[in-house]
Amino acid sequence: MTNGNVKASCMAAGMRYPCHTSGTSCATWSTSDCITYDDADISCHTHYVLSANLCGDANPRHCQPLDDTFVYILGWQSDDSAYGVDYETHSTNLLGANYNDMYALCVDTDDCRRAPCQNGATCQDGGNSLTCQCAPGYTGAFCETEDECSSSPCQNGATCQDGVNSFTCHCASGFNGSLCETDIDECSSAPCQNGATCQDGVNSFTCQCVPGFTGTLCETDIDECASSPCLGGGTCVDHVNSYSCVCPKGHVGDKCETVPYADGCLLFSSDAVSYPEASQECQNRGGHLVDVKEAELQRLIADSIPTGSDVSPWIGLKLSPGVITYADGTSASDQLQWTADGRTTSCDLCVFLDGTEGYGAKTASCMEHRDYVCKSDPKPCQRNICYNSGVCSTCFNDSYSFCTCRDGFEGEFCNIGISYG
Repeated sequence: MTNGNVKASCMAAGMRYPCHTSGTSCATWSTSDCITYDDADISCHTHYVLSANLCGDANPRHCQPLDDTFVYILGWQSDDSAYGVDYETHSTNLLGANYNDMYALCVDTDDCRRAPCQNGATCQDGGNSLTCQCAPGYTGAFCETEDECSSSPCQNGATCQDGVNSFTCHCASGFNGSLCETDIDECSSAPCQNGATCQDGVNSFTCQCVPGFTGTLCETDIDECASSPCLGGGTCVDHVNSYSCVCPKGHVGDKCETVPYADGCLLFSSDAVSYPEASQECQNRGGHLVDVKEAELQRLIADSIPTGSDVSPWIGLKLSPGVITYADGTSASDQLQWTADGRTTSCDLCVFLDGTEGYGAKTASCMEHRDYVCKSDPKPCQRNICYNSGVCSTCFNDSYSFCTCRDGFEGEFCNIGISYG
């Protein structure tokens, strides 16, 4: 029983070997390869500590379980003898080289041999420690505790709370169900109004409004009159996704933009553009920028624009040095009323009626952006819509029709008789 044989026997059995001394309070006859043994305040010699624990007597010669056991002892004898104990002869200090087929004192370091892990867990030995790899549903150092949350049963970001043989899912906002598996339909209460379509989201919803409504719930009817679309002092009436204009006397059109009179129709545009653009737009409508040659027409235009309006529209008149011409090529009329400083001809300029000075004529750069007034000459209607011998006329490519009533009748269609008291 040499030290080499003791060491080889322990290692072959998958175990480690202690030395004759514990390696704690005394390190003589010990090596770093040996298991450090707790002397338990009994002795620093391994056999003595084992005897006290096994037999209640610190003398190993009287402890039968230690009979014929040998331990590794470094540098004790030149023949590499291990150190032994014999119970029958009550001897210690047995020279291992003199004995064969005795017992090597080894230490089982495989902590997993005693199967400490529970509930189907896998044990992994770590030398002086072990680790239990738990099966799903269990936790703890030895997998002794059942944990229903370990398999992450709760869905959609929910928090799992373990209970006794149960678990509870605390759902994130917007989900419900035992596993928080159901996305709550925020549209189920029909929150969207006025025919809107509800689109469900996570803990939210969106209302897709039908035309004419706005707001988070599409609860607000859009006021199409907010932009004041009616011209000529017309009254705007709001509808769902539309509006209508109630025109004052003398105005017609969807926006009350047209004023029929004896010589044709005037069309008032609310689009601010340059003079060339205004001229082209009037031609596109079947007319031309209005040639204001008489004071009466100038006054009609002024009276057709509501009081307080800041409109100062282009008219069909251009000035060049020494030359003033209308759109039809004729010279300016002496009846046109100018503002005090309006008639400037130092360069090519265009004329507008200045609303801030009583709609007197005034010159400006033709590239300025202003509203404008178009004129269309009248044409007979293809079908007479006027009553009581009224005369039907159309203007602006038949876009507008109006009636000229004979004496004693009035109204849009000359259908109202005038009573003279």
